Amino acid sequence: MAWTPPDITPACAQAHANLAQCTIGFSYLALLAHLFGNTEDQSSKLNGESCMDPNEYSKISDSSISSEYLVDPYAKRRERNTYDFIIVGAGSAGCVLANRLSEVKKWRILLLEAGDEEPSVASIPAAAPALATSSADWGFVTEPENRTCLSQVNQRCVWFRGKTMGGSSSINYMVYMRGSRYDYDGWAADGNVGWSYKEVLPYFEKAIGNQRFKFFENDKYYRPEGYLNVEKFAYVDEATKIISTAFNEKGIPRLELGLETRVGADINLSTSKAGKRQSTNAAFIKPIRKKRQNLRIITKAQATKILIDPLQKEAYGIEYYKDGKFYEAYARREVIISAGSINSPKLLKVSGIGPQDELESLNIPVIADLRVGHNLQDHVTTDGLIISFPNEISTLANEDELLEDVQDYYNQPKIKYGPLSTTSIINAIAFINTNGSLNGPPNIQFHFDGRRVDDYYADPASYMASNILPLSQYNGVGARALLLTPRSRGVVLLNKTDPVFGPPLIYPGFFQYQEDIDTLIAGILFAVSLEDTHIFKHFGLSFVKIPLEGCTEYEWGTSEYFVCLLTHHTATIYHPVGTCKMGPAWDKEAVVDPRFNVYGVERLRVIDSSTMPNITRGNTNAPTIMMAEKGSGIIKEDNRS
Repeated sequence: MAWTPPDITPACAQAHANLAQCTIGFSYLALLAHLFGNTEDQSSKLNGESCMDPNEYSKISDSSISSEYLVDPYAKRRERNTYDFIIVGAGSAGCVLANRLSEVKKWRILLLEAGDEEPSVASIPAAAPALATSSADWGFVTEPENRTCLSQVNQRCVWFRGKTMGGSSSINYMVYMRGSRYDYDGWAADGNVGWSYKEVLPYFEKAIGNQRFKFFENDKYYRPEGYLNVEKFAYVDEATKIISTAFNEKGIPRLELGLETRVGADINLSTSKAGKRQSTNAAFIKPIRKKRQNLRIITKAQATKILIDPLQKEAYGIEYYKDGKFYEAYARREVIISAGSINSPKLLKVSGIGPQDELESLNIPVIADLRVGHNLQDHVTTDGLIISFPNEISTLANEDELLEDVQDYYNQPKIKYGPLSTTSIINAIAFINTNGSLNGPPNIQFHFDGRRVDDYYADPASYMASNILPLSQYNGVGARALLLTPRSRGVVLLNKTDPVFGPPLIYPGFFQYQEDIDTLIAGILFAVSLEDTHIFKHFGLSFVKIPLEGCTEYEWGTSEYFVCLLTHHTATIYHPVGTCKMGPAWDKEAVVDPRFNVYGVERLRVIDSSTMPNITRGNTNAPTIMMAEKGSGIIKEDNRS
């Protein structure tokens, strides 16, 4: 079985109330695991995906042994485990890179993934909450800080990251959002040559495989060359329409936001196809996996060290751990790290690339003294602002109805439909600028996620840990105002007890600057003003004005109360970026140059969301895919010989 469901027993046992999601959650997870717990992907034994014990070498008859093998009996093993490119991490970037680089038939590509094959359950859009804290998630949490997550369990926020083929694109909420032209023009202005909006736009388009979103509108010969399907869900529930319309009533124009972030509101685009998720694994790997013999994929293989010649300062391979043993693989041309904003800096650091003081404190020999792990950014918000729906709008179902929905989805043919074929209220997206301007870049994004209101208020801390029911089931929503361009920065540090296998220490560093708080408060107050719209009043939507735990000393609706919400009931929607920052040579914070080369180490690149110099305005999956498309083109240019 490729998927082990989350264990909600501890969270439910600690809950201070009888949560509905606990009473019906166990049977729901059991049915998901029974019907969708396996994988549709090929076995890891296919496509040459075997491992070789580094302590053994093949016995070859004397007549077949070349002179080099007589001199070095391990040469044949090294040759078999040598590739042109090794990619670490089969996530939003890694799958794209593996596809594009394996287009060159003479190149051998190795793609290493720490997790298992993508489970079938990941294809169900509404089942995304059940993937968090499951075997498809790394299970990270933040470290306690004095202004973050103060009322969460142990003062830690969960930090979901995908551990499966497709990475976080296999467990996210599937929003397709490119960001603002101001984001990329800002990157270019900071010295990142080649990264202006005009220069990156073709790579967004290159990834897309469906004709509707073609870039060259007037070119009748244009054909989409990408693999990713981008669309709007066919199924849209009533609440999603109401929320989106409320923003329009407030003067926020209805605009297509997925293709460029602007002040506006709409029902957004998703990475989906025929009612199923389109992870980068589903889009970029599945179509070519059986066809390209030059691409080898090894799952459940955790990279533990980048092999670097300490004298030449040149990467030549990867050490990885699989099935209780360590192995090595070697690269003729380059090693590419695409393990994400948490694991990419971790892998660089354990390999000797990082801040000198941190590495020396852990007795790790320093190869390159770089600011790896710093510059951590995310879109911070709060979980504690709740809109309640009347029964007429509620989509809650009893246990029998829920299980019937799951069975119906399973029984449907290739095209899926109904409440599980969408991410529901997540699709209601809005952007504003808190100064009231409709022009220029926004500074607040609004996301809405479904809630069982009574359950949430019965035990807010336990609710998020046990929130595994489908996105289609809710009688209220969390109104999340996201800070798009935070000034505050965090850091990812190595685990001092076990740097290699221990979880890294994540310090998000939220709310270091008052301007971040002030902007978020303005965004929250705008959200509260939606209650005054005609459509809210007509359908009976209203905010729940009960102060939450940790903030009961403040009056609901005051700025003081909302500041408390931010610091006590902190949340993100899991867009960490920036920990291996891209920048010009004169940027002391930069880890990679604008062509993704790691400073001070040859034949080593990092290509994923960790290299973003500044976070984009909007969800980060599409920009990460774009970066991998552009990165693969750069690699081909640099390896023409």
